[in-house]
Amino acid sequence: MTQPVLLVKDLVAGYEPGVPIVRGAFIRVDKGEIVVVLGPNGAGKSSFIKAIAGLVPVSGGTVHLDGDDITTVPAHQMVRRGLAFVPQTENIFPLMSIEDNLKVAAAILPKKEIPARIAEMYAVFPDLAERRRTAAGNLSGGQRQMLAVARALIVRPTLLVLDEPSAGLSPKFVSMVFDMLSRIRGHGMTILLVEQNARAALAIGDRAYVLVEGKDEHEGIASALWNDPVVAELYLGQRAKKSDGSAP
Repeated sequence: MTQPVLLVKDLVAGYEPGVPIVRGAFIRVDKGEIVVVLGPNGAGKSSFIKAIAGLVPVSGGTVHLDGDDITTVPAHQMVRRGLAFVPQTENIFPLMSIEDNLKVAAAILPKKEIPARIAEMYAVFPDLAERRRTAAGNLSGGQRQMLAVARALIVRPTLLVLDEPSAGLSPKFVSMVFDMLSRIRGHGMTILLVEQNARAALAIGDRAYVLVEGKDEHEGIASALWNDPVVAELYLGQRAKKSDGSAP
């Protein structure tokens, strides 16, 4: 079996010492996959990926990115190690133009590479190119997420990690965001995604994990999980039915 891009084993993490939110979770993400993390409200999904990204203190377990142990790497160093994290909110600078947002994100690259890399982002996201002088705060919700992802991709990360990218968006913009993620994966990007919109996420994902009370309780091929009775029980709180329609 080839080495995974991301391997998380027995992860324990939380904001307060002795009060873990993530309780021994496991996840594996292989190159070129979109892997989705689902779960009911309060399951610890966002805390889980924030712990992977160095934003929540880890008290147990390990996180490996391309074989390197990044368990204790500080959040501000993660992008240099190859992990780009897009938070749910505050993921752009609203008073800056689109182009200045990209320039700031690209600052860790060699200066001579930055103009070409920005041009590449405009080629991937033509909507941003048309509005490059527009203040990011004037963009629609879907366009803001597009810019947030472009900011993450501009440094050529090994892994793109997103926390609830469809949160607060209208159905039109939800569709736009998930279409964008499918296109990015088509260019070879590996993606880990936490998402409350299970149907939309499973439609573009390769595999998915269901997190319950801070621990992975179920996993499988994304396309098969929407109709999986175990997922209905874990994620929706519905008891799986027998073939005759009665409860077990």
